[in-house]
Amino acid sequence: MKKIMRIAFVAAFATVAGYGVYTNQRTETMSDLMLANVEALASGEASVKDCVSADSDCILLHPTDPSKDETQSKAKWP
Repeated sequence: MKKIMRIAFVAAFATVAGYGVYTNQRTETMSDLMLANVEALASGEASVKDCVSADSDCILLHPTDPSKDETQSKAKWP
């Protein structure tokens, strides 16, 4: 009887450990639709209105492409 209980315990432990490893190795990727939504929500956020000081340069960061960042010199509120 003890042998059966020991085997059952080892099997249950192995099952739980295996499931834990399986769930940690899964990666959740964003679908193309979700990525498009994130980019659509992020686009258009940066503008001259985001510049607070008119005495210094303002850097407008592009949400997805750093090569498209812009610098507005002495940007003012519209």
